[in-house]
Amino acid sequence: MQTVLTNCNLIDCLSAAPLPNATVVIDDKRIGYAGNSPSPSDTEGGHMVDVKGAWVLPGLFDVHSHMVSPVNRTLNEDPLDNALRHGKEAMDALKVGVTNLRVVGTPGFVDVAWKKAFESGDFVGPRIFACGHIIQPTGGHGFTTGIVKKVESDGPDGFRRAVREQINGGVDFIKMTITGGIMGPPWDNHNHTFTLSDELEAAFQVAHGRGYKVAVHAGGVHGVKAAIQAGAFSIEHGYVLDDEAIAMFVERGTYWVPTLALSHLTVDQAVTEHEKEYTNRWPIPDALKERANKAAPIHEAGFKKALQAGVKIACGSDTGPPADGALLELGLLVRCGMTPMQAIQAATRTAAEVCCVTQDLGTVERGKLADLVVVDKSPLEDIQNLRQPSMVFKEGALVVDNR
Repeated sequence: MQTVLTNCNLIDCLSAAPLPNATVVIDDKRIGYAGNSPSPSDTEGGHMVDVKGAWVLPGLFDVHSHMVSPVNRTLNEDPLDNALRHGKEAMDALKVGVTNLRVVGTPGFVDVAWKKAFESGDFVGPRIFACGHIIQPTGGHGFTTGIVKKVESDGPDGFRRAVREQINGGVDFIKMTITGGIMGPPWDNHNHTFTLSDELEAAFQVAHGRGYKVAVHAGGVHGVKAAIQAGAFSIEHGYVLDDEAIAMFVERGTYWVPTLALSHLTVDQAVTEHEKEYTNRWPIPDALKERANKAAPIHEAGFKKALQAGVKIACGSDTGPPADGALLELGLLVRCGMTPMQAIQAATRTAAEVCCVTQDLGTVERGKLADLVVVDKSPLEDIQNLRQPSMVFKEGALVVDNR
């Protein structure tokens, strides 16, 4: 069935400015037309919906998600309950316009299972791009909580096997952790690089040989440079960047997912009502709060320099539940220097590039899948206006209707 959205303010994420008085035609699963001058044949017989000046934009991505929060899990949760919670919280994300999640680490290939469940149509949830288990050396990053499965490997042979195991599990991307991070035990420092050069080379040899792109958790500048040099498709976090690292991003075309939420979402740094509500609802231990507070200004300084240099930046939160994550990260992208339009593009067009799906997603244009978010107030005036979608479409189906 054809649906015609009229009287739209269209943020197509192709143009530098929104297109007023636009029409968007949903023709089955895809966009049949988007622009100012539809022909009668474009709209004939369609179900007309006057959105009365509402703002229409592509479905949002969070390209660094764990489906549930990696730090706010329920301890000792039964594995089956945990697997169900992954799906429930992913489905909740769809309600706020997050139609796509790149999931960079779950236990038991839960992300692959939910990807298949959502694709089957038995459950209505966001599109999942799965990484399976995180690959890292013994004694690598993070707490041993069970919320994120980490394959601890040592030596080149161990890393080769770990990559092959993820491929065998049905993943879309490979995720590696080569440094420490902010959220971890005291010895887990984001400036320390844990993975050796021969291990890194072995993992990339297998991944690239099989046509898989690699997302690399790298916190400190040494780890960032090592990952880019090895051929990382995206760098996750990058808490510390120098001029050389930024130049490498630009030269290699490597994507950066800065996850500003990890360094900025503490009760001490919360600015907006949504940040304050979130940090009060999900408090973190004092030791981790202090680590985040200390890292935040360095992280933000690197972000501003990378943005100015033209590094390709995508929106990923690494926090959860995912219904909160992407929207909080969008707010932080703007607070740290992006315009609202740049932040929206980071969560749509650039994020689609990170997920390798630009042929179908990321912009509103003829022929692409009709993943659309409709909001009543302009997100270009206030990025927080994305928080109240009146409608959300996924592949042309109206999955959220708050009119």
